[in-house]
Amino acid sequence: MDDPTPRVNFETMQRYHGRKVILCCQINQIDNGQVRVATADKGEVTVVGGTAPYEGRFAEVVGTVLNPNTVQEIEHTNLSDNFSLDMYNELVKLSHKDAYIGLFNT
Repeated sequence: MDDPTPRVNFETMQRYHGRKVILCCQINQIDNGQVRVATADKGEVTVVGGTAPYEGRFAEVVGTVLNPNTVQEIEHTNLSDNFSLDMYNELVKLSHKDAYIGLFNT
């Protein structure tokens, strides 16, 4: 059985170097195959390796953490323009509390 895939923001992503994570983010810039995004807790991350186009303002990225600021995309899903990063950030904070570990992972 595979390890669960945790939902992360910038702060929690730092714990998962080399592991697969789920990151919901706001698209800031797309340039030469790299996507600069803002995380739910206002961090900045570069997503590399994606092949499908990003559409809209928000995306859910599944990928591997390469370093503290970079995720290697496995896949992404474009999200609605009314997606709430603030609410997602609250979900991430809850999902990393000891009482809820594993409840929100896929």
